[in-house]
Amino acid sequence: MIRQERWVLFRDLPRRILPATKVREHLGVYLLASLSNAFLASSQYLAVSSAVASYLPVDSGTATLIAAYGPGLGIFLAVFLNSLVFQGILAALVVILSLSTVLKTGWRWAYAFSGMMVSGFVGYWLGARFLVVLEWISTLQNNRVDSSNAYASLFWFGLASTIFYLAMILVLRKSYGNLREQIGRQG
Repeated sequence: MIRQERWVLFRDLPRRILPATKVREHLGVYLLASLSNAFLASSQYLAVSSAVASYLPVDSGTATLIAAYGPGLGIFLAVFLNSLVFQGILAALVVILSLSTVLKTGWRWAYAFSGMMVSGFVGYWLGARFLVVLEWISTLQNNRVDSSNAYASLFWFGLASTIFYLAMILVLRKSYGNLREQIGRQG
């Protein structure tokens, strides 16, 4: 009985997966979220570079990378490694989002929940990264270091990051609408 139910859920898999998953839209979600994160990572790089140039202390992981590779490459590697964590979690969430379209019944709730997980994770990550950059700017200001460049970069990069984040949400919404329309036509 259980095998039969599984078969019913996945018997139309090849026919449903190709048109329903909208690989292009899900890759667009991944790309827009990645770009959004990259803009704030650039702002973080500039703020940490200003701190290192002013001989302010940095966390031990970044200090180790700076000691091994120099200030420019060390800071880049610290920010890049942090971004790799984001990329890995985001990739897993987008795959879950894509696979939620395969369900024969209950796909709407699964897709909506998966979409909320993606947008919530990206929003949380961006908010946390924004606060980290603000903390670095505050540290620069408290130590009487010129933070105008870091602050201006946070404003512009933060604006670009927000625009890409909102575009990602719009693509998620469009993907859900297209999917609902296609599955409605199928039966």
